[in-house]
Parts: sequence; C-alpha cells; structure tokens
Amino acid sequence: MNIYQTLYFMSLAGGTAGLLAWAAQALLVLLIPAGSPVWPSAVIAAALLGGFIGSFTVAFDEKWAGNRVQLRWVTVGALIGFGAGLLSGAVHLPLRNALPGALSLGTVLGWTVSGAMIGAGLGARWISVNHARLAHGMVGGMCGGFLGGLIFGTLSQWLPGISQAVAFVLTGAGISFGIAFAPILLRDAVLRFVNSGDPRATSKLGKKEWAIQEGDSYVIGSQSADLSKTTYGREVDIYLPDGTVAPHHARIYGKDGRFYVTRHPELMSEAALRRFVLKVQNRSVTMPFELQDQMLIVVGRTTLMFVAKQKAGRTR
Repeated sequence: MNIYQTLYFMSLAGGTAGLLAWAAQALLVLLIPAGSPVWPSAVIAAALLGGFIGSFTVAFDEKWAGNRVQLRWVTVGALIGFGAGLLSGAVHLPLRNALPGALSLGTVLGWTVSGAMIGAGLGARWISVNHARLAHGMVGGMCGGFLGGLIFGTLSQWLPGISQAVAFVLTGAGISFGIAFAPILLRDAVLRFVNSGDPRATSKLGKKEWAIQEGDSYVIGSQSADLSKTTYGREVDIYLPDGTVAPHHARIYGKDGRFYVTRHPELMSEAALRRFVLKVQNRSVTMPFELQDQMLIVVGRTTLMFVAKQKAGRTR
C-alpha cells in the first residue's frame, strides 16, 4: 500500500468512526430526560467522536504497518480520543452562548476546537518519530473539525435530520485524513520497499512506502507489535518480517536537511556486525551513512530504496 492509498483508507476509517459515534450518541441522547440542560449531549457527542476515531485510527495504523492489532494500543487510543473529546465538548456551549447572534459560527468554532484536541491526542502516538507529529495531528484535526462544523451549521437549517450525521462522518474523515496527510505533504523523501529474500516480507510489504521528513527518526527491525512493551506507540516503526533482520536493526533519520541510515546501537558488537547485514549501494554500514536519491538499502535480505522528494510522488 503506497502513501496515497493510506490517505484513502485512513479517511474511510475516520468516516466510519464518525458514523458510529453519531449513532451511539443518538441512542444515548434518548436516555436523557426531557427538559435536561443541553450541555450533556454536546459533551457526549464530542467524547464519543474522539473515542471512536482514536480506536479506529490506531487499529488501521497497525494493520497498515503489517502488525497484529494490539488491544492495549486501541484501548489507549480510544481513551485518549475520548478524553480529548470530553474536554473539547465542554467548550461548545460557551462558544454558542458567547456568540448568540451567530449560532453557526459558534457551532463551527466548537467543532474546530474538538477536532484540534482530538487530533493532538492522536498525533501524540507518533511523537517518538517526530515531535512535530503532535502539531500535525492538531492542525489536521482542526481542519476536519472546521469542515464538519461548517457542514452541520449550514445543513441544519434545511436538513436538520441528517446534518449531524453528515457532520460526524466528515469530521471523523477529516481528522483522520489530516493526521495522515500532514507527514505526506511535508515529506522530504520516501522509503520504498523493493524486494526481499524472505517470502513473508514480500507478502506483507508489497508496494509499501514510508514518508520521511526533516526531524523524523525511524527504527527499522523485525520486532512485531506483539513483543513491544510500550503503552501507546511502537518500538519498531518500520517493521520488516525478515528472519535475517534483528529486532532493532537500523535507524533512518533526517537532520539539517540531510538523511542518514545507521546501525541500531544494539548491533555495534563484532558478532552483530558479522551476523546482521546493513548495506547501502553494496557498502557495509558501520556508522551514519548519508543517503542520496535512488540509493538501495539492504537490511538483512530485504532491499529498500530511498527516493528524494522530487521523485517520491511518482509511485509505481
């Protein structure tokens, strides 16, 4: 799956999450006694939206990475999204009350804040790769929330029955799209799977690509998510199911406009240097090696290609 296919499926996952969140909140609202304050429904709606988007986004990200979906990560994603939505939902009514003559504007701002907070919470999952991912998630979520609020504020005047459902779907899709799109838009290069001597890697990776940008730091290895001890994020960012690849084999990173590949600190012993292969253009790598466009990186029996930005968009 290339980086552009990822955008489609990420948006689909977010839209589905939004639809389920709308259905769930519609059922819960029926349980609220008539004459109750309006704020509980607004808080419930934002919290459910965040929870569903959080769980679906994490689950899809793991599936896309070739890992088995980890329940603990999905649960943490749901809780973070739920918490962010809960906090943001509390600002909906204050915004509406502050703008009594412009209900649509208050609605749009409320949804925008919800999207930003949910997006930031989900973006935190990739903070170990690049601290900017938190901001990426926030901006992406903000754009998605703005779109959803705009649709809801506009359609509610003519189609009150379906406007909220459409807004939930678009907001969910927008937040998920924004989280995935920001790293792709800002990418400086792409790391592309070429081939592997291990059939498992060939089967799982296919036309897999990873977007790379300034400040990123990816760990390459064969450790699956099942063996990871982290609570929310992965220990290995680029998973290669190759029997000749170490659990933590190499690291590829961007610094000062240049990109490098180097061995993981765990593989610096003489025994590890002999056992685990890491080459660039058939040259063994024992220290940080600067990458240039179209260079081939051999990790174990798996070959990857580093493609600079000007050619990264030309997917095969």
